[in-house]
Amino acid sequence: MLRIGMSNSGEKNDRYMDYMTKLPDVKIKVIGEGTESLLESCDGLLLTGGGDVAPELYGDWPDETAHVDSARDGSEFKLIDLATKQRMPILGICRGLQVLNVYFGGTLVLDLEKYYGRKHEALSKNEDRYHGVRLSEGSHLKDFIRQETGEVNSAHHQAADRIGSGLRVAARAEDGTVEAIEGNDDLPSRIVSVQWHPERIQFDNPFSRGVLDLFGSCLSNYHDTEKYAHGG
Repeated sequence: MLRIGMSNSGEKNDRYMDYMTKLPDVKIKVIGEGTESLLESCDGLLLTGGGDVAPELYGDWPDETAHVDSARDGSEFKLIDLATKQRMPILGICRGLQVLNVYFGGTLVLDLEKYYGRKHEALSKNEDRYHGVRLSEGSHLKDFIRQETGEVNSAHHQAADRIGSGLRVAARAEDGTVEAIEGNDDLPSRIVSVQWHPERIQFDNPFSRGVLDLFGSCLSNYHDTEKYAHGG
């Protein structure tokens, strides 16, 4: 059985859990502030969507567009610490991509529409926006999605700006916005993160299934080899 630690996204937890359980033989542990040590018995970490990462963490200052949750920032930084120390795979979705980029020393665009005139927010509470993306040549994500271009859903107002140390861009939107990042092969943990919401796309769509297939491959490899090689 594969055990996945998942950061707590409150009322949206069920969507992420339904998505993760499309992998065979998995168990999900929801982990929140104060229970980060539960991750130590897991095979991988899922960082879910949610509010904004505090701008102070990447050397910026807040404006009226930022809606931060500093307690969650601290908890997720602890989870990334634990995951990288144990060399376990990490999947980031939406906010998850952003907190990973900041953790590794990158920065974010505070508000895409305000500062760049780019519209990436959802059309309404119940309807995502959609736009085209192009996957980066040589990325692991492209190997699993098996397409060069396609459409993804969009429900965010921030995005990765300067890319963190050890990370690389795996996909961009038509307007140049970073849509996916992944870890270089020399990082201790395999990292894949997407700005779109694969858990809200039909699972037979390669931009949903391909993301999970890549993470599942990383999990299986870790469970079978890395975890026990490093005392897991």
